[in-house]
Amino acid sequence: MARNELSQRPEWQGKSAARGHGAEDVFSVIMEMHLSGTHYRTEYKPVSLRGIYGTRSAGGKQRPHGIRPEYAITNELNGKSIFVEIKRQRAAGNAHERACKYMMPGILASAREIGRHSDEVIPFWWIFTNGIASDQYYRQEIMHWFKGIEANVLLWTNVRDKNAVIDHFDNRIRPLLE
Repeated sequence: MARNELSQRPEWQGKSAARGHGAEDVFSVIMEMHLSGTHYRTEYKPVSLRGIYGTRSAGGKQRPHGIRPEYAITNELNGKSIFVEIKRQRAAGNAHERACKYMMPGILASAREIGRHSDEVIPFWWIFTNGIASDQYYRQEIMHWFKGIEANVLLWTNVRDKNAVIDHFDNRIRPLLE
């Protein structure tokens, strides 16, 4: 598609990001309330993975080049962290495909080192919401792609259901932080 044709397409990214931030905000409130008074802390847009690729020149300055998942949850007693990626979309699109970048060997190695995990631990928690979490086509595809590490995936079909997040964290993610 040529630049002119692209400029004529309706802009969707801003609206999509606003909806996505809604799910992120709900997640943040749930986890901050659940972890309040514990030795766990949450960090929005953690910077710890920001420079894993090195640096890049931007605006005449060297800037960190890497990734920034939505959250990190850290056990303050041992320094272990799990990085949280939240993907929200209707039952159409490629958010689930973009989530797969976190399975690249280099990203896994960096996240394990920074998150203080052994090679057996997947240091990411993927949360899929909205249509992508409830549509059977996407559910099948996601669960096939993440076969063997299903404990790290939450298909959060109802963002008002705080218990789905809390139960998944307590039963599947928290043990990775101990």
